[in-house]
Amino acid sequence: MEKYCGKVINWEKTGKNLEYLRRHNVNLIKKVCAYCRSQEDSKNYCAGGEKCKTCTYDMDNHISRNELASAVVGWSDSQVANWEDSRSIISIEDIFIYCELCEMRLEDILIFD
Repeated sequence: MEKYCGKVINWEKTGKNLEYLRRHNVNLIKKVCAYCRSQEDSKNYCAGGEKCKTCTYDMDNHISRNELASAVVGWSDSQVANWEDSRSIISIEDIFIYCELCEMRLEDILIFD
């Protein structure tokens, strides 16, 4: 009988990957940027999406933990910090939110040993 062994998630490397995505994933940055600008200036509300491709707004090269947490209902900046620093394990539901924001597959976000 053949035995099967599942993959083991490396939570430390996954946390570092989450930090990398927050700093470098353009899709994530644009979605959070759209959210932040809509809160700062309601006259110039930005809906994000397709408009981001032609946007001339000078975005930062990355977003902070606080900006990311503010864009997602139920997240706090300390929670994001704990995930990135491997002090706590991110839930599967929250990983799927990263998948949506980054426009990536689950397998591209989780790091396996």
